[in-house]
Amino acid sequence: MHFILNNIVLKLNDDESKLEKKIRVSLGLDNETSFSYRVIKKATDARKKNDILFIYSCLIDMNKEIDISNNKNAKSVSFYDKLDIPSFKMNKRPVIVGFGPSGMFLGLYLARAGVKPIILERGRKVEDREEDIRLFKEEGKFSSISNVCFGEGGAGTFSDGKLMTTLNDPRIRFIINEFIAHGAKEEIYYEAHPHIGSDYLKKVVKNIREEIISLGGEVLFEALFNDFEIDENNQIKSISYTKKGETFSLKTDDLALCIGHSARDTFKLLYDKKMHMEPKPFSMGVRVEMKQEEVNKSQYGKEYKNPKLKPAEYKLVTHLDNGRGVYTFCMCPGGIVSPSNTEENSIVSNGMSNFARDLENANSALLVSVNVDDYYKNSPLDGMYFQEEIERKAFSKEYPYYAPIQLVGDFLLNKESTKLGKVKPTYQPGVYFRKMDDILPAFIVDSLRIGIPLLGNKMKALKEYDNVLTGVETRSSSPITIPRSIEGYSSINGIYPCGEGAGYAGGITSSSVDGLRIAECIRKKYMGE
Repeated sequence: MHFILNNIVLKLNDDESKLEKKIRVSLGLDNETSFSYRVIKKATDARKKNDILFIYSCLIDMNKEIDISNNKNAKSVSFYDKLDIPSFKMNKRPVIVGFGPSGMFLGLYLARAGVKPIILERGRKVEDREEDIRLFKEEGKFSSISNVCFGEGGAGTFSDGKLMTTLNDPRIRFIINEFIAHGAKEEIYYEAHPHIGSDYLKKVVKNIREEIISLGGEVLFEALFNDFEIDENNQIKSISYTKKGETFSLKTDDLALCIGHSARDTFKLLYDKKMHMEPKPFSMGVRVEMKQEEVNKSQYGKEYKNPKLKPAEYKLVTHLDNGRGVYTFCMCPGGIVSPSNTEENSIVSNGMSNFARDLENANSALLVSVNVDDYYKNSPLDGMYFQEEIERKAFSKEYPYYAPIQLVGDFLLNKESTKLGKVKPTYQPGVYFRKMDDILPAFIVDSLRIGIPLLGNKMKALKEYDNVLTGVETRSSSPITIPRSIEGYSSINGIYPCGEGAGYAGGITSSSVDGLRIAECIRKKYMGE
């Protein structure tokens, strides 16, 4: 029999060999009863700084049945380590626009099903993309088609590869296993806050691409989706794209839009083609950068140098009297703040770290909730234009592609910063001093000034005077939703909105799950399920 056993507790300096005995005690097993186990989750409980614990969940495999009905920590298995992907036939090859997480897993599923998907990616393959990002950071040479957001693997490839999600979906274990099979470290299978690391993700996405191609799929890079046609029955019948200045067309009955949250030209195209879209709430703010050692001290106390503890993380939220939430997001231990603009003469900040997370600074987004009423005028694209306006305000002609910064202490006192303290900003190509009041709307600035001290009461390190705020963090999620039917369709038959850009995901894992959902919709359509 198989089941999961939760809440197995070891002290900080206990050896993991004690897990077997703990499992026997929890299940009431004698020493003669044999079983095997696999750790599927390991979390750090540092609420008591003088008694830090590791909390495990294990998948138990026994060769006989036992009664677990009265054990509150035991439960049945509710995930798939593997997915059964049946073969099926389609009249025309499916087309996928975008090769981020949702497009990768949708493409992988369809390729394994034998239907040979064609994937269009506006950016470049990961090997070339890495060089383009280096040139931007070191020499300020910006590319609108190959950057931290656009290119193979999507935005997540160069922003840490965090796999945390609040989603509870049985497909997640399959996704984790596929990442491991394609080159990620095995510990992402059980870490409570798994992350692949940008250094490993570059290999993972390349290996997924190569498997898709080996199964007959195609991945076309620098191929910009720019139009589609529908028939008299409101059914997609063809698409067109440009590559190296030439326009090509493809006939298809099934088009999946895995476009991410930053494909603004594509959103404009869909709006002009009368696809139904709706505005939605999102969040904006800044990145906050501080010493990782200070975070470790705040989270771990006197044990902050213990080698068994990984670089500390944090996730903080507060709800203000003005009705807005202020919270941290996409926290990157031991990482850097990175540029994520997709257009010329604009600034967008993000965060990333490699697998080791061993650099001097920690950073995270520090965000304020934005309601539809804050930006809506007359179009579902107004949130996108609102983001764009702020990103352009953050750009300086005097310091092209440098990001605006302000010390936390100066920000709270509403004064311009003139010199750095102990925290050295990591953003490249570079930074310049500027008040965030000059860039961000008053409701965001005011909320941050109220929220930072409140969050700092929960973690002292956050409100250190010398911490650096880097502007602007505007792309934490899509400002647009594209509604879809139970069959996965948008308002146009055969067009499937998918992933984060369409409003159905919020990170690598949930986007990958949504790619599988759409793959299953396509399978059901052609298998008559």
